[in-house]
Amino acid sequence: MDPTAHDLYADGPAAGAKARILLIHFDGAIDAGGAGRMAVAQMLRSLHNERVATFDPDALIDYRSHRPVTTVENWVSTQVRVPEIALDLVEDDMGHPILVLHGAEPDARWESFARVVGDIAERAGVEITFSLHGVPSGVPHTRPTPVHVQATDSSLLPDQTQMANYMQFPSPLSPFIQMRLAQRGIGGIALLGAVPYYMSDTGYPAAASALLRSLSKFADLSLPVGDLEQGAAQDQEAIEKLVEDNPEISHTVGALEEHYDAWRGQGGAVPLSSLGKRATATAAEDAKSAKDIGDVIEAYLAQVTRAKDVAVDESAPHARGAASASAPEEPARPDTLEDVLARVEARRRGEDGGGTRAPRHRA
Repeated sequence: MDPTAHDLYADGPAAGAKARILLIHFDGAIDAGGAGRMAVAQMLRSLHNERVATFDPDALIDYRSHRPVTTVENWVSTQVRVPEIALDLVEDDMGHPILVLHGAEPDARWESFARVVGDIAERAGVEITFSLHGVPSGVPHTRPTPVHVQATDSSLLPDQTQMANYMQFPSPLSPFIQMRLAQRGIGGIALLGAVPYYMSDTGYPAAASALLRSLSKFADLSLPVGDLEQGAAQDQEAIEKLVEDNPEISHTVGALEEHYDAWRGQGGAVPLSSLGKRATATAAEDAKSAKDIGDVIEAYLAQVTRAKDVAVDESAPHARGAASASAPEEPARPDTLEDVLARVEARRRGEDGGGTRAPRHRA
């Protein structure tokens, strides 16, 4: 073991736990639609879990890329919450143990971190690792989410369409760790959920549900997907209403449906073209179209959510009195659907569109 390895983490109540499966997911890596993040969050929220180890964020994270969150109450700073990297023992609905490594993606000491994780995995009796990812793809939201399988050894792959060519892309930490553990005899499988490119920057629970179902199948586990399925159904209903009222979006979705059905009808795999994609004029146009549609859908879903929140607030007995008594300063008004549609139209006319927006997530 690295002589400084134990300095990287502190044991938790479940230290020394045994499990044959290690699930790895880090925030801030390749994860379109937040698919992997939502899947892991669903497991931690719904299943019994205990802390095995907590890693030292000061040794692994650059706080300028994962900034701590400061809480201020009545002008007094009351808390600073730093990013967390943790290993938890989770039990599925049948009581089967799973080790789940999750949290912010480390910025430094990847090799040391991978060695430590490998040491813990060997002591725990881990036989295989899994990682979960959402990947932007030319699939419509109206079709089931395809899940592709990537592995550290061909013997771990299911019967699926062969890749036409190899891919190269900047690696997240999870496949990096899986490769290092494979060198120690622990195989790894990455589950890649295809997310509609126009939903890449918006939470897409349908892909998270598909990833959990695939993980359940491959690892012979019983994992809860009810909340994700409910969220997917609500999103589907909201997006359908938007598509009906916007012919251009409807046309784009229809074209994607035709391509998807053709791919599946020929027994082919839905291409994950965003990984390793070269910059071309077509790619630039696709990216612009994705941003336009994504902005509109994101704003629409946010508007639907705000409307529900307002309805809930106004139904509360204290709502009107509290509003008139405090009258706080109004926060900056978030984009409405009309704002975004106007900005998209301005972009198409070659105009600036009214300034820049803050990024929706850290890539």
